[in-house]
Amino acid sequence: MHIFVAVLNWGLGHATRSIPVINQLIHRKIEVTIGSDGAALHLLKQEFPTLRFVELPAHKVLYPAHGSFMLNMIMQLPRLLKTIRQEHQQVQQLITQLSITHILSDNRYGCYSEKIPSVIITHQLRILFSGVWNLGATIINTTLKKALAKFDSVWIPDFGPSGITQPFTAGVKLPHRFVGMLSRFTPPRKPINDSLILGLVSGPENQRTLFEQALLSQLTKLMRPSVIVRGLTDAASVRVQNGVELINHLPATELEQLMVNASVIIARSGYSTIMDLYCLGKQQVILIPTPGQTEQEYLGRYVKENKIAVVQTQDNLNVEKAIGLLPTCTGFKSSKNENLLNAALDEFLN
Repeated sequence: MHIFVAVLNWGLGHATRSIPVINQLIHRKIEVTIGSDGAALHLLKQEFPTLRFVELPAHKVLYPAHGSFMLNMIMQLPRLLKTIRQEHQQVQQLITQLSITHILSDNRYGCYSEKIPSVIITHQLRILFSGVWNLGATIINTTLKKALAKFDSVWIPDFGPSGITQPFTAGVKLPHRFVGMLSRFTPPRKPINDSLILGLVSGPENQRTLFEQALLSQLTKLMRPSVIVRGLTDAASVRVQNGVELINHLPATELEQLMVNASVIIARSGYSTIMDLYCLGKQQVILIPTPGQTEQEYLGRYVKENKIAVVQTQDNLNVEKAIGLLPTCTGFKSSKNENLLNAALDEFLN
């Protein structure tokens, strides 16, 4: 048995949530080959240095610094569709060359085969739109459904149909199952540091840089120990700027220790980040959705309305004010059910 795990390079969230899946496969003594590109490929090579890796075509998505996020994505769509076709062709060659028997794809829509079992991991069975873009929602989501239907099943990283992903999954008639929150971390047993503020910067450019700059400007005003993990995997450099420690990248074990030790975490409201926060049971969290990204904006609203964490916009980021609001929030309750993933793997591999 030989499984090809294909991972989207769109921020680091797809790579990080693939780690527990790959670990389960290794535990089962199954041969694994990993395919990705860019920062995600670099991260996974650091986590699994003994595995075989294949570089897949890069999607090269850029987030706009200004203007309409959705219009920007539509303009990049022809290039994205071309990349999906290219990765599909490459995967067919890999199946023959490496004797691949199964495919697990995290949000790479071209990584499937009609010849062998193929599963896609995603919580987006439906894309959320807002404002004038609702007019095109039916067309876009019909296209998405056709792309997902090429896989034998969709694995949704959530506990069930009434979970946080409900708006993305409800009513979509595709073969699917829920596999629990996918996090590379384990629930902590250590006490936290009462003063450390940790900023987690991630996501595609240009918004990654804009978030880092805004966060650094805010943290330099506070007289508290602060660290920013920049989400850059090309070099593991560490430096101090205006009293704030800047770390390009950390291996999973070191990042987990830092997150456990932090009193306050400031991060994007990406779904992979939220899964990590649930797993670690973090109580004091400030989330900043990527501007214009409807998924993160919805997740931010969900967290805010349920008083789980403080949510601010990037343009109105005020860390000192946000910290003052943290006592009104319940925090993320530690939650991780590996039984759902194990059951899904049992069915997939047998």
